[in-house]
Amino acid sequence: MPYSEIFDIVALRSRQHAFHLNQLIRNEGISTQLISTPRELSLGCGISIRFSPFVTQRVISLYKKSMVDIIGFFHIEKSGSTMRITRIPV
Repeated sequence: MPYSEIFDIVALRSRQHAFHLNQLIRNEGISTQLISTPRELSLGCGISIRFSPFVTQRVISLYKKSMVDIIGFFHIEKSGSTMRITRIPV
């Protein structure tokens, strides 16, 4: 069965860092969404930034300049109640 949703996230350690990095990314014209960190990860402050896999390298580059504290970047493939999570090396 093909996946119905495919996206990437960055999970962060603090809400303040999540809001800060999200604003930096949006200032670059990249569409994002603040979401609850998937419970399968159960990490960090509970907020992650969701974005298209097509812009992940740009987001990683912005993160490296930002000095925020992250848990990591993850690729999510979701179909119904099934979720496949893969860590993205940074």
